Amino acid sequence: MKFLKAKFLKQDKPFGRSYTYRTEDDVQPGDIVTDARGSKLVVVDEAVDMAWVEAYGADKVAQVRKYIDSDDLGRAGGSRDGR
Repeated sequence: MKFLKAKFLKQDKPFGRSYTYRTEDDVQPGDIVTDARGSKLVVVDEAVDMAWVEAYGADKVAQVRKYIDSDDLGRAGGSRDGR
């Protein structure tokens, strides 16, 4: 499990403060991720305060997944889970 910082997108631009999330996906700064509500966020290059994560509880940190555009799936001929 990796921890990262991400900002919400407003009109396709990073907006507001960054929040801490967890993910199992391989993401880099600049990648788009989605939260459980389907909101898009952009991964930012900021250090994660692991002391905060441990104090808050790693299992309580919201999870995100790497965003895969449905147009990209159609071109690739696959699905999000690789089938």
